[in-house]
Amino acid sequence: MTLNKKIVKGSIWSLIGNSSYQLSGLIIFVILSRLLSPVDFGTAALAIIFVELTNVFVRYGLVEVVVRNVNSSDDSIESDAFIATLLLGLMTSVLFIVFSPSLELFFDAPGLAISLQILAIVPLMQALSTIPEGILRREFKFKALALRLLSSSIFAGAVAIGLAYNDFGFYSLIIQKIISTTILLVLVWKSTKWRPTFHFSYLGTINILKQGQPIVLSSLIGQGIFRFVELIVGYFLGVATLGIFKIAGKLLDVIVQFTIKPIVDVSFSAFANLKDSPIELEKCYLNFITTCAIFALPAFMGTFIIGADLVNLVFGEKWLRSGQVLSILCLGGMSVTLNYFFGQLCHATNNSHIPFRIRVIEFIVVLSLVSLAAQYSIYHVVYSTVLVATVISIMMIFILKRKFLFSVSLIFKGIIPSLISALFMGAVVYFSLQTQLNNLGTILKVIVSIAIGCITYASFYRVVFPKKAANIVTSIKKLRT
Repeated sequence: MTLNKKIVKGSIWSLIGNSSYQLSGLIIFVILSRLLSPVDFGTAALAIIFVELTNVFVRYGLVEVVVRNVNSSDDSIESDAFIATLLLGLMTSVLFIVFSPSLELFFDAPGLAISLQILAIVPLMQALSTIPEGILRREFKFKALALRLLSSSIFAGAVAIGLAYNDFGFYSLIIQKIISTTILLVLVWKSTKWRPTFHFSYLGTINILKQGQPIVLSSLIGQGIFRFVELIVGYFLGVATLGIFKIAGKLLDVIVQFTIKPIVDVSFSAFANLKDSPIELEKCYLNFITTCAIFALPAFMGTFIIGADLVNLVFGEKWLRSGQVLSILCLGGMSVTLNYFFGQLCHATNNSHIPFRIRVIEFIVVLSLVSLAAQYSIYHVVYSTVLVATVISIMMIFILKRKFLFSVSLIFKGIIPSLISALFMGAVVYFSLQTQLNNLGTILKVIVSIAIGCITYASFYRVVFPKKAANIVTSIKKLRT
């Protein structure tokens, strides 16, 4: 199978897996949001934040290290990496148990300690699944990864829904996390024939950790920025406001998972295979961001317009402020489209120091601005994060030109058709909401708005950019053959 076919097949299966997983998670979120108050929901969200942050540390960039060693004949790399991540997982689980009471006092969030103690098993399970996942990604076995996501989301989601209806409250979300992680762990091991040798090599383990260090630091700072923002919101503005912010972040994450993440998941493996061919690497990068923009930009624009109505429909009137926050977050849609692929490109080409340095700058600036903005309101916090993300995107484009010799004009040519079409679509939807759709109920308003948006975007793109549209149709036909 050629690399292009592997990329396409991997993207499709990654989309299936992420879509099913996000759909299940969204269902759980909707149910819990209607059963819990913002305070209760914020307390549960606070516990999950710590799990998500430590997951980056436990994995330590070793998934990417395993994928990057695609041409290596040294079988000890995987075993050394397994030992390293296992030790990290054990250490993190112990820290959860020891420091949970102090964290509850610090955030003044009753119930946080017991929640973290229950979740203490999760870092260890995440560590055990890290290396097998890396091997599956290296071999482009995204079908196996997708199926494990589907299985875990369906079963864990069903259990959590039952618990929620039986008055388990926010613990339903915590238990769902444990069940989902357990199923993922079991299935990922069943999908690969690799087994660790448990032959411990101190030097080998240290070498592996050194390879993963720039990746984990970049990921911890990059992915952790949003999580640290949530912690600041929870500390300064309270867990109720954190719950509002978390709902908006969840919906934004759904957009990313459906439109960007499936392509990003495959991009690292593709970049790693083409890292020695600069021309092909540039073409691959341009194809990724162009394809991503086609789906992501209209999704962000549409959500920006109907964010408040969408949140009101899905989560209820008590979460209306989340809709306003969501609309502001969607302003950074174009930045997100570019930012996700930049890190993958740098890691795959052994330039992990570049995104790390950028993320350090972003981390310092964001936390400083957010800490200041949190003294006023949640809206000041969100606007400050969008502003920084936009500036960082400009920096990344500059680096793509200077370091990788990529054409900036080609990057914009790939994105502009989707951007212009999305802006036109947004204008049409907004005008429709202010006139013909103004008196409709919330359900009909959202459904009709989405329908108008899809038709407008597709029609405008096809009429104004016929060559681009023809290329898309040709690519789809090639996929079918």
